[in-house]
Amino acid sequence: MAGHAGHTHGPTSGQKLWISLAVTLVFVAFEAIAGWRSHSLALISDAGHNLSDAVALGLAAFAIWISQRPATARRTFGYHRVAILTALFNAVTLVVLAAFIAIEAWQRFLKPEPVASDMMIWVALIAVLMNTVIAVALSGDAKHSLNSRAAYVHMAGDALSSLAVAVAGVIVHFTGWRYADPLVSVLIAAFIAYTAWGIVRDATDILLENTPRDIDVDALVASIHSVPMVQNVHDLHIWTVGDGLHFLSCHVALPADATLPECTSIVQTIGDKLHDEFNIGHATIQTEVIGLCHRGDQAGLHCELEPHLHSHHDHAH
Repeated sequence: MAGHAGHTHGPTSGQKLWISLAVTLVFVAFEAIAGWRSHSLALISDAGHNLSDAVALGLAAFAIWISQRPATARRTFGYHRVAILTALFNAVTLVVLAAFIAIEAWQRFLKPEPVASDMMIWVALIAVLMNTVIAVALSGDAKHSLNSRAAYVHMAGDALSSLAVAVAGVIVHFTGWRYADPLVSVLIAAFIAYTAWGIVRDATDILLENTPRDIDVDALVASIHSVPMVQNVHDLHIWTVGDGLHFLSCHVALPADATLPECTSIVQTIGDKLHDEFNIGHATIQTEVIGLCHRGDQAGLHCELEPHLHSHHDHAH
């Protein structure tokens, strides 16, 4: 089966990330100084979040670059998993940052400090604009790449966080209520932790080679069964190597009188269906005589095979 379902990042994606990284680093320095001079924990925590964004953008750009390197004899899957590892690392840094902000906010609740609300508001609004522009630029790739999604979540989360800081500044300016600053910091921490969880979950699923969440196994098995002469499907495994790159292996039982050309045609048909209907980029399908699998589980997807004399091992990719 010819065809490849995985998404490949072009140079444009990497270029967007490197430009975004440069802009973010400049703003981090500006926001940190402003937060220090205005005594605003919300601004300082937002600067810390922006710094984590810079790390996320840098790692995401690096992952795109290295994932384009060709496979080798030792790394037959290439470097696609690097993007997943960077996404997981970025998500973990978000969780650590959220915990740090929450601890600092608690200290401010116990001992609130005066805040220069005017500077707090204007710097936060600039941050909203910068992060929103970068998030929009990354939104396209985020739809099909966990690595880009991690970077996008960083930037989109920062845009909302900065907006919350601006709101806190307005509250402090008009009411003098100092607790608005640490309260917003806690809300920022909670939001960061919440958005990070989804990325940690998805990255962990890929590293554990769980079945991709966007694939309905029952529907996939039914689709294979719909191919003429297919009697049974078992030893089915579906996993993700990298962003949008799904692999599959399975055994397909056929009638004992099936010829080699018929087996080849069936494998080709199944491979086409898997690619077109379920976004399977590479499938390895072994054909064999029906009745050889006797100890399957309830779903009929896995079993121990007995020795047999008639089998064909084919690949669809």
